[in-house]
Amino acid sequence: MADIRRLDTGAARDPTTAAATDGSGELIGAIPDRRIRLIVNGANLGLTRSLNRGLDLIDTEFVARMDADDIAEPNRLERQLTFLRARPDIGLLGTGRAIIDESGAFVADAPAIPDDRSIRRKALLGNPFAHPTMMLRTSVLRDHALRYDESCPTAQDYDLWVRLLAVSRGANLPEPLLRYRLRAGISQTRKAEQLATHDRIAARAIAAFAPGFPATPEIVRQLRGRFGGHSLRDPAMHPDDPRWRRLHADLLAAFDRAHPAP
Repeated sequence: MADIRRLDTGAARDPTTAAATDGSGELIGAIPDRRIRLIVNGANLGLTRSLNRGLDLIDTEFVARMDADDIAEPNRLERQLTFLRARPDIGLLGTGRAIIDESGAFVADAPAIPDDRSIRRKALLGNPFAHPTMMLRTSVLRDHALRYDESCPTAQDYDLWVRLLAVSRGANLPEPLLRYRLRAGISQTRKAEQLATHDRIAARAIAAFAPGFPATPEIVRQLRGRFGGHSLRDPAMHPDDPRWRRLHADLLAAFDRAHPAP
């Protein structure tokens, strides 16, 4: 697969830099494959800046993303590459996941929404893609000068997907092509910040995909809290409240007007 490259940023050999402590830098650097490049950050740039640094170094047709402690199935890249080559209209492609725990034991399947219209509908109130499963067509990023927003320390992927979906189409392969490891990460340690950032991105998604709907900050917060799945903030935010059910129906109606079902 000469047209896909994986860039590992942040793992370093020099102990005076932000070096990895698990030996991954040495392991990657020792692999005799010209397609694999070890990119060393001289300091801890944070996730968003590191992602952009990787994108700036890409010179291939596609770029694939995953996290260090997740596990890609052996045919993941092949399946995504085959799909994208057959569908030049698709600019971003994710997959389903199998959720595993810290020890690698299976927890649950996490299917993915497959088609572009359903993905846009999901994006109104939440992230329609699993970041570690993504493969992007680099020409779309290049032609529209798109990168991760470095003002977003969290939810930077959701933000990028909304902007990509404004200029391209998206899809998910429904099968679980990545084993996603549950861990205490940013979604737990910075949950309030992440939720607030998600709300702002959702407001932009609603403006783009459901024009005319009154997406005030409070309406977005309430709708995401009641109908946004894992973004539920408070057990008191029941989805059966008549007012919010009506507003949720209005949101979906606005989306349907802008994106009629085939």
